[in-house]
Amino acid sequence: MLIKKEITEIRLQKLGMNQPYKDPTAFMQQAIALQSQNHQPALVNFLQHVDMTWEEAEAFFEEQHVIKIWANRLTLHTFLISDWELVFRVFGTRTNIVHRICKKEGVDLAAVLAQMDALGRKQEIVSRKELEAIIGDYSAQVTSSIIAQAAMQGIFRLLPSSDTIRNYTHRIWLGDFEEWEAEQTKDLEAMMTLIRRYLAGYGPATWNDFRHWSGLNVGEIKAATLKLEDELDTFTLDKETYVMLKNDKPLIQESRVFLTGKFDQAVIAYKDPTWIMTEAQRKSAWTVNGHCSAIIVAENRAVGLWKYEWKKKTLIFTVSYFEEACYEELVKQELERFGARFGQQVDLIEYVGI
Repeated sequence: MLIKKEITEIRLQKLGMNQPYKDPTAFMQQAIALQSQNHQPALVNFLQHVDMTWEEAEAFFEEQHVIKIWANRLTLHTFLISDWELVFRVFGTRTNIVHRICKKEGVDLAAVLAQMDALGRKQEIVSRKELEAIIGDYSAQVTSSIIAQAAMQGIFRLLPSSDTIRNYTHRIWLGDFEEWEAEQTKDLEAMMTLIRRYLAGYGPATWNDFRHWSGLNVGEIKAATLKLEDELDTFTLDKETYVMLKNDKPLIQESRVFLTGKFDQAVIAYKDPTWIMTEAQRKSAWTVNGHCSAIIVAENRAVGLWKYEWKKKTLIFTVSYFEEACYEELVKQELERFGARFGQQVDLIEYVGI
């Protein structure tokens, strides 16, 4: 049985927090998805786990290696293009809150999606206004839910853009287009694949962790978990039951100071973030509206928060420690490493509360 220290070390290593990934595709395969409501924080999240410059990271996003679609928790995420069918089979083939919202509002979801699909096949770039015209005069929640459903069903993806411009493109424009249809055997295998990959990337974890990360409920994952029983090891620690893939014990590397991005998957992939921080620290790291701050990790635990901003052409960092200042020189080196990826020297680091 693993102890909590070993669980923490394994989790941090898997996501490249002790050793950055040389291959960005390998990192995305491991992470599965990056939360991406805002474009720049998602890029920072990605950049901090891979050995790339900012320009290289932007190119990786824009050159159709990855796609932005809605999936986990009906939230915008970045996936590898090759995982879109997986998203369809796990999230797009089941009745969810979008269907219930549309039923309540009297929206014929199937008819609306068919019209959106037809428009996307005719023109490569579709604006949000054009999609809103098809959907009709409904609230922002209804409109956004239907667009999210279109992504989960394999129709539209969001193009890399600023956070205020919303342009979409149909999957047909990626080439090699294939129609997907719900099929019980394939859909079940997709769910099993998602669970395997979650445990490969984030295990050991609890089923509550997986449901928190994915947004799926007990009934939706039950058949897959039962079929996977022979592939899994389980153990109990502090009255919690953990699950991991059999023989999944990577070589532990020496820990280092690591700067996460906002909504870093290595932090938000678990229901209870106190595996890496105290409850008091969690309250500092999460805003009242649920935004996860960028966190400083050292010696396998969270020690503070960091952020950056541009003032004219100057890159300024703010560091706030949870308790007393620590690892200052190593934190400074990581901030300098971050600045170097922009081709920018670190001109100012401001410390708060020390």
